[in-house]
Parts: sequence; C-alpha cells; structure tokens
Amino acid sequence: MRLNFAKPSPSQLWLLYAISLFAWSFSPICVRFAFEYDLPPLLLSAGRMVIGAGFFTPHILHQTRDELRKIPPKSRLLAIFAGGTFGVNITLMIASLEHVSVIISQALIATIPIWVAILEVAVLKARLNRLIWGGIVLAIGGSILIAITTSSQPAAIPGGNAAFGILMAMVSAAAASGYVIIGRKVRGQNAVPFVPYIWLVYTSGAVMTILMLFFSRTAVLGYDPRGYFWVLLMAIFAQVMGHGALNYILKFMSPTTLSVTSQSVPILSAIWAFGVFSETPTAFQLLGGIVILGGVIIVLQGQNPARVRKPPG
Repeated sequence: MRLNFAKPSPSQLWLLYAISLFAWSFSPICVRFAFEYDLPPLLLSAGRMVIGAGFFTPHILHQTRDELRKIPPKSRLLAIFAGGTFGVNITLMIASLEHVSVIISQALIATIPIWVAILEVAVLKARLNRLIWGGIVLAIGGSILIAITTSSQPAAIPGGNAAFGILMAMVSAAAASGYVIIGRKVRGQNAVPFVPYIWLVYTSGAVMTILMLFFSRTAVLGYDPRGYFWVLLMAIFAQVMGHGALNYILKFMSPTTLSVTSQSVPILSAIWAFGVFSETPTAFQLLGGIVILGGVIIVLQGQNPARVRKPPG
C-alpha cells in the first residue's frame, strides 16, 4: 500500500497513527536499555532532540527555507520558546525513569491535557465546564494515589528516589502543556506551516538540552557504543515516527479523537515494560493509572468549542 502524503485515505491514516503510537510506546524501553550502559539522562534527551532536528534540516535547507523566512518574528520567538519547554519536558521524562517504573512515569506524563486545561484557565482566562473540572479532579486523585502509595514504599527502581521521580514526571507534563498551548496558538491562529514550525521547535529544544549538557559538565563521549544505539533508536521511534507522524496526522484527523486514543500509549508502554523488564505495578499504582487515564479522557471529551466557554468581552 502506497501512502499519498497529499491526501491519504482513512485506512492509511489509521495505519500511520497505529505505527506512531507503537513507536511512541517503545521510547521508555529504549531509555531503560540506554541506562543499562550508564548513559546519563541529559545525554539521552540531547541526542533525541539533535537527531530529531537533524532529520528535518535537509528539508528546510532544500525545500522550505522561504517558508521559514516568512514566519512572523513573534511566531518564530514563540516556536523557539516552545522548543525550550519541549526540551525540559523530554529531559525530565527521561530522568524520571531512573527512579520510577514505566507505568508510573507514563501515567503521570499522560496528564498533559489536564495541565493544558489548567493553563488555559490561569493564562488564557478560559472557563471550563463541569465535565472538564470533574476529569481534572479525577486525574489529580489518581496522581495523589500513585504518589502516596509509591512514596511510602521502596523506590520502584533500585537506587532511585520514587518521590523525586514522581515530581519530575509531573513537572515534565506541566512543561509539555506550555509547548502544546504555544503550538495551538502559532499553528492555529497564525497558520505557520508544519515543517518550519517543528524544525524550530526541535532545533531550539536541541540547543536547550545541549546547554544543559554543557553547564552540567556531562560527558558526551566514552560510553558503550550499544548505549548510543539505543539513543538513536529512541530518536527515530519517539521523535521522528511518534511525534512527527502525529503532528502530520493532525492535519487530517480530529485532535480530540487523536488525544483520546493516544491515551493508549501509557498502557502499551506498561505492557512493553512488563514483557521486557518484568516491571509489575502494585494494585494501587495500577488503580491510580487507570483513574488518571479516565480523568484525562473525560477532560478531552469536554474540550470542544461548544463546551469550553470563553470569558465575556
């Protein structure tokens, strides 16, 4: 089956989407394997961002350079800022896996739509309906359940700090919400083309992670080559196939549909972790993850123009 990128069929879109979800869900497994070769989280995040930016660079140089120049200065600055928050999001997500299991990290990362809704209220002064608020409360309750039941027992990862890992995963989700809000504004209101925008985001994210590498004096060379292989695989799976394909699909499919179905990623990641690393969540952690995903889906169901009220004036 040959994919027509100009106008793919529904079956081709769903196939591409299934591949992107599969690729995304395998990212934490790549991180875990890289950790086995003692690669630090900052090196993993920098490698992922640099490879992601490099993948789109030839397209920018040879085909969309003029589109990049035409982006308004304000939109360009917003895209660069979005890339910085994306870099923080990826770095903290990877670092959290040094301390907690995949299911805990991914369940908390999945609360990104919750943070987006809260940010819309705090910054954009949006008014949310009762359905969204109910989903937010439910997801927060699930997060509290995971935090309490995980922090009161030995860390999920030997030598790790469970409470610190939970905090990093939650801050990672909060940072990602800023990236999502900016992306909606820049690509929606200002109609910035996909490839120039995503290249700006990836490149500024790469610069952010490289700066963190530099100031933390983290060594870049000298690790087992097999560790670098897992960094490359993570970049291909998560950055190019997962994140890149999803942004492409958004042009043709409902964002709400994609957001709801993408909540399968933590479940798929947990299945990978169970099969590969024998990570088994406790009953309370599993319950907390289910509650969080339920709350997120409720929020996404309530997030449509008819239900989200804007402030008067």
